[in-house]
Amino acid sequence: MEKLTFQDAAFLRLESSQRPFHVAGLMILKMPAAAPKTYLRNLAKKCGRLNEVWPVLNKKLQNPDTTNNAAWVVADDYQASRHVLHYSLPQAGRMEDLLHLVSCVHEQLLDRNRPLWEMHIIEGLPGDRFALYCKVHHALVDGVGALKMIDTLFSTSPGKRVSLRTASLMAEKHAERHSLLQNLQGMTRSVMKQYSALPQLSSLLSHMGADAFLGKKDAMSLPFTAPRTLFNSRVDSRRCIIVCELPFKPVKSIAKRAGGTINDVLLAVCGGALRHYLLEQNALPRKSLVAGLPVSLKSAGEDAGNQLSFILCPYFTDEKNDLRRLQRVIRVTTRAKQEFARVSATATQDFANMMLMPTILLTLSGNAMLTPPVINAIFSNVPGSREKLYLEGSELESLYPLSVVTDAMAINLTVVSYTNKLCFAVTSCPTQQPGIEQLGKLLKQSFRELKTAVANS
Repeated sequence: MEKLTFQDAAFLRLESSQRPFHVAGLMILKMPAAAPKTYLRNLAKKCGRLNEVWPVLNKKLQNPDTTNNAAWVVADDYQASRHVLHYSLPQAGRMEDLLHLVSCVHEQLLDRNRPLWEMHIIEGLPGDRFALYCKVHHALVDGVGALKMIDTLFSTSPGKRVSLRTASLMAEKHAERHSLLQNLQGMTRSVMKQYSALPQLSSLLSHMGADAFLGKKDAMSLPFTAPRTLFNSRVDSRRCIIVCELPFKPVKSIAKRAGGTINDVLLAVCGGALRHYLLEQNALPRKSLVAGLPVSLKSAGEDAGNQLSFILCPYFTDEKNDLRRLQRVIRVTTRAKQEFARVSATATQDFANMMLMPTILLTLSGNAMLTPPVINAIFSNVPGSREKLYLEGSELESLYPLSVVTDAMAINLTVVSYTNKLCFAVTSCPTQQPGIEQLGKLLKQSFRELKTAVANS
């Protein structure tokens, strides 16, 4: 028996039929030229034994009916057919059909009587392509860990095959966790460290407050000051998955010319797309939407590299001019990084905790709609492989990370770079977001408009 940690139990408590708490990845692959007819069937059989590679996939809840004193136990009734499903899209296997299917599967809770993961092998895409949709409960592994687990299956060589005899480095539970809930647990573990960071946190907040008092628009937003929008409603069980891709090199070129980062460009693109969408719905607030932006920041005096923190940056949906929107994003993120670089890692974590603790408590009590939103839409950018990857000889063409949405945060935008492109994945609850499936096209439109604006500057 293995007791669940604070953050793992919290993910279970936060979950309901309206709020599934699993993370997932959707991968598009092209089969090798000489693949036999049994290729995908054989792949399904091999994937059914992944619990032998990663023991974490062979754990289930001791008592699935309660989260009190929750503990993991080894599943003595594991059945591969309950975790690896293999089926086909209807002809002619359009991408729209795949996304509709994946949206429906992403809505479904994982069965707490079993190990909390599934893999869906979906054939029928044109050009000898197929899809893998993998989901795992957030209590079992976080998004970063899930991507690392998936990554260990792939190789840069098309000739390499998955070995079930080699134990993965990810076999140990939670080798690395970057969950923001872990930061909440850390608040109770290191009181003195937190206490010493209070003056720095107060200084950071005072600077943000001064910017707000002086009416500075190009500044980091204060917590709980985002406008309420269509994206900040109570969620139900419906989900909509939207994907699109942008070319990596032009985005990098725009960033270099504008004096910003790739993340800045992508944030400005998202701001333009969200502006277009809300204008079409006659629902654009006068005040800019706010992005919750996880970023890697190096703390002052720290030699151990980067620290993960959380910036509240306007999307600048109130800005009509695409170039000015990018320039304003760059000003905010640049200053935010400078502000966080002056304080300790503990203070940056406390800042995230201060925003998230009330949100978590309000969600657990069913009162998430009582306060103004902390943010309007989460945006994150995850670096991926610059080399082509292969699984059992099949070339990975695209990788889309799918995340969690919850009450008052009903949309999540994530980007993963892979080879020469940027793969966008949007997870949303579409009930209060009519026409949200068009957001992929609006992201591409926003990128073209920004590219033209920068070229003409």
